[in-house]
Amino acid sequence: MPHNPATQRATVPAAHSGQRLDLVALEILPTGISRSRLGTWIRDGRLSVDGRVVVQPGALVEAGQDLELQPPQMLVPEPGSPLEPTVLYQDEHLAVLDKPAGLVMHGTSPGDTQPTVASWLAERFGPGLPIGQGAERPGVVHRLDRDTSGVCVAGLTVPAFEELMAQFADRSVAKEYHTMVYGEPRFESDWIEKRLMADPRRPQRVRITRSFESGSRDAATFWQVLHRYRGFAYLRVRPRTGRKHQIRAHLRSIDHPVVGDPHYRARNYGLGMLPAGHPPVERTLLHAHALRFEHPASGEVLTFYAEPAPDLSALADFLAQAAPPASSPA
Repeated sequence: MPHNPATQRATVPAAHSGQRLDLVALEILPTGISRSRLGTWIRDGRLSVDGRVVVQPGALVEAGQDLELQPPQMLVPEPGSPLEPTVLYQDEHLAVLDKPAGLVMHGTSPGDTQPTVASWLAERFGPGLPIGQGAERPGVVHRLDRDTSGVCVAGLTVPAFEELMAQFADRSVAKEYHTMVYGEPRFESDWIEKRLMADPRRPQRVRITRSFESGSRDAATFWQVLHRYRGFAYLRVRPRTGRKHQIRAHLRSIDHPVVGDPHYRARNYGLGMLPAGHPPVERTLLHAHALRFEHPASGEVLTFYAEPAPDLSALADFLAQAAPPASSPA
């Protein structure tokens, strides 16, 4: 199902007469996007001046001219499809969703029209959602990876959005994930406190570092064994910080990578270690199980849960029968 973002209109004020079209549009239209992305939209014929399409970002504009921008059409998850989010809670301030695996939170590149949580929010709640993180991210407060299923929260008003963002920034939001990992942990629980930074060889990933140089970030993750199997473990994970790929990189660093993760792997672990006849594993088996925060208007502490996705539950049930633990941990 397509979603047509609202057309944006504005008139060039006298102060911007004689300036470049892209710079003026960024200033007077509520785009919330980067100059490079706007330039792509202009070259695609999405911006008109006094009713005439202009495809040169550097064209000069005059006072009194009317600008009209039509953002690209975005696809929305079809109702009833596996990619449609489930609403766990909703009021006039916020919505709490159970995001399915395979659905991205927002577009990742100029002209990206794939179905997203952001496009679904825009379709459901209309064009007035907060765009504090960019026009392509209406209402989106925080991020779950494409493959990660589970609970997330969206802000429906600017005050609620900003308050929720502040809670994530000051680490007062409590997050709990469930995951299946390779290996049999020596302990029942522990903390992982290892700094992270972007991997210069693979920019879309992160790596562990001992450096305190610019670009490195502190990161702390608590994990606890919920169930043990022969060669595997089902963990509860509570990150204290919220760094990109933090859980996956941290668990890989202690030699317990997440089952199904194609990037953060360790030693010779792979799906071939699973007992014969195992359920299909088609994603990184990480699930956002719980989220606790203060309601941005009332201040009430709220906790929401998303039941584990069927693929994660199916593998846990299978291993309980096919690979019970050989013995209790020492």
